[in-house]
Amino acid sequence: MFKVKKIITVTPYSIVCELNNGILKKLDILPLLEKHANFQGIDQLKNKATFESVAIGDMGELFWKNIITTSNNEKWDYDISPEFIFHNGITIDS
Repeated sequence: MFKVKKIITVTPYSIVCELNNGILKKLDILPLLEKHANFQGIDQLKNKATFESVAIGDMGELFWKNIITTSNNEKWDYDISPEFIFHNGITIDS
């Protein structure tokens, strides 16, 4: 089971992180923002300060707290699973 161990760098629309297996992965977030454009509130991640507030969750995922607003006006976190990062991120040589 993969987990994000450490966030290395956060730049506009990309994150480099270290997984628990020692592999560094760079993930381009912009395609996810475009794919999830129908999520109310996702556009907040285009704000640099909000984007940089990314954190590591209890399950080793990357997440932004209370970004998504549901149809019931509930606030949900937006998260990216470590498995997605492993399979879709670009491996960075350390």
